[in-house]
Amino acid sequence: MNSIRIILLSLILITFHSKLFPQIDTLETPLDEQLEKILEESIQDIDDSQINEIVEDLVVNPIEINSASIEDLIKIPFITIDLAKEIIEFRNKYGFYFTIGELNNISGMTPELLQKIKPFIYIDRSKFSNLSDQSELDYSPQRISNQLNFQYRQRYYQTFPRRKGYENGKYYNSPFKFYNRILADYSKKYFFSLLTEKDPGEKSYFDFLSASFFAKDILIFKKFVIGDYVLEFGQGLSMWRQIGFAKGADAIYPIKKKGNGIVQYKSTDENQFFRGFAVNTNISNFDFTFFYSFRSFDARIDSIENRIISTPLDGYHRNESELSRKNSANEKLIGSRISYLFGSNQFGVTYYNSRFDKSISPNSYFKNYWTNYNYLSADFNLFVESTNLFGEFSRDKNGNLASLIAIQSSIARKTNFIILFRNYPPEYINIHGYGFGERNGNTCNEAGFYLGLNHSMKLGTFNIYFDQFKFDYPLTYNKTLTGGKEILFAYESPTISKSKYILRYKNEFKEINSNTLDQFNRNKKATDIRQQQNLRFEVQKFFGNNNRTAFRIEYVNTFYKLNSKSENGLLAFGDLSLEILRNLRFKTRITYFHTDSYDSRIYQLESDVQGVFNSLALYGRGWRFYGLINYKVFDLVNLSLKYAEYYRDDIKKIGSGNDEIPTNLSSSLTLQLEIKF
Repeated sequence: MNSIRIILLSLILITFHSKLFPQIDTLETPLDEQLEKILEESIQDIDDSQINEIVEDLVVNPIEINSASIEDLIKIPFITIDLAKEIIEFRNKYGFYFTIGELNNISGMTPELLQKIKPFIYIDRSKFSNLSDQSELDYSPQRISNQLNFQYRQRYYQTFPRRKGYENGKYYNSPFKFYNRILADYSKKYFFSLLTEKDPGEKSYFDFLSASFFAKDILIFKKFVIGDYVLEFGQGLSMWRQIGFAKGADAIYPIKKKGNGIVQYKSTDENQFFRGFAVNTNISNFDFTFFYSFRSFDARIDSIENRIISTPLDGYHRNESELSRKNSANEKLIGSRISYLFGSNQFGVTYYNSRFDKSISPNSYFKNYWTNYNYLSADFNLFVESTNLFGEFSRDKNGNLASLIAIQSSIARKTNFIILFRNYPPEYINIHGYGFGERNGNTCNEAGFYLGLNHSMKLGTFNIYFDQFKFDYPLTYNKTLTGGKEILFAYESPTISKSKYILRYKNEFKEINSNTLDQFNRNKKATDIRQQQNLRFEVQKFFGNNNRTAFRIEYVNTFYKLNSKSENGLLAFGDLSLEILRNLRFKTRITYFHTDSYDSRIYQLESDVQGVFNSLALYGRGWRFYGLINYKVFDLVNLSLKYAEYYRDDIKKIGSGNDEIPTNLSSSLTLQLEIKF
């Protein structure tokens, strides 16, 4: 423990003594740190595999700025409608961008902002190069080799000591996680993906297998996929991949969904994707999509009623019981979409039918079991100057209508706002939707109003949002209505003299169902108000070439009005990121946490091997440490190693049941190999 205190003290001293290091003007912050305020709320308490895929796709498929529309540009984090408009107007006035640096000439662009968006943009130089027809038709081995890209990623993960389930025989004796993925593409036009994964406790290295072939601009199709894929349409009320960004410290960017239509699936979620084929084509201003899927998924079956009782999404098959539910139910889905495009504006209509081999009740409030479901939705996305009006209306098989409508705009270049209304009736049946909301993705039994504001100035960037919501049908079986509201204020200073300061305050009120005693000491059900306040302060210091240290402290307080119960929590960490050699990078963090219980837990997003983002709920009293090393060999091979420790000094064992660890100290090791050429 003394060594830990020494390391933590050293990090704090480095943070506050900036004169030890030379001054720099342009800072290159790692991508995961740039996106933290968008990602942090999105991967709390869930499997983050699809979020990883979304972020990687943003980098792997950057936007070509010489052909991008406003809608294309605002898919990029940190780019507002007004800035997107400036980028296009500058391009229309002066012609092609020949270098990324020319974006510095745009009103509203800063060197720091340009550093943030660089990973998501590129320039296609063939648009203004004098290539002959002969070179375009050159299929020589040399040309094919130059346009063929290959990526192989292998990952090993294990925790120590072994969990109880491995000792008592409840889990198969294979306590590690093993992941393999091959991606290949030719000329950024033809894409192939093959992925295998086994979770801890599973005996087969191929417990999950996913593969797909995806092509762009092939024959009459703009997009074509066979194998595994997901769909993103409208604002996600009827059809969206089962993950998305949530409310967070960026009050604007995560709120509007920016659909890509057909998306090749390259993730490890074992149940929430489609398997079949999908095509997309364009005729004049009309865009047509057709999709078909037949897939099996994990389910618990009532053999007497032949009903699907539940659909576990964890993907675990660690014993005979869990294996018995693997791929035990089937879904056949067929549908189409047509959209009309004019400029950056779009109207779309989507219809699909979903049929299960056993009856299922997707709505947890009303236990109506059917095998057949269908949806019809209409969405729109309109731009007028610096204003964007968008929304969607979706109708289920019983005529229940879910709706979302929003307006996003800019005021005087530096200020952006968004106003959003949503209404998802309790009776609305949600199968494949993932709409915006307090319970992000449920798209059922929620109505709400959201207001977000972002303002940038020389003193820094301010983000504020207010969200009010209610649940018309009680979230438990008693008849108490529930709802709530929350407000967030976030400030991020510009980088001045190698320093950046971040301040965040969040205040949340929620009505919850509770039990209390009446005047005769009898139990009665009542509505309680739970208030939670989070206050965070962070300072970051940059030094040398691409090095950074940071210190954060966060306080949380929860309060229950009915019985005046109050809890507190505190988290503090020191963080260091160093580029030791040109291709060798090291990151480490020590976190101390102390909360009264899980109810006052505090989350932190921490760096991991490439392709993984980790958001942990820390509670009780203890500390967490990790060290991460990343080494690139000639830009072809990327080796990563992460070691982490988690210690609780308020308990003797970590976890419960078969996942129990026999001590209060748990460690984990992650090894990753990545080959690219």
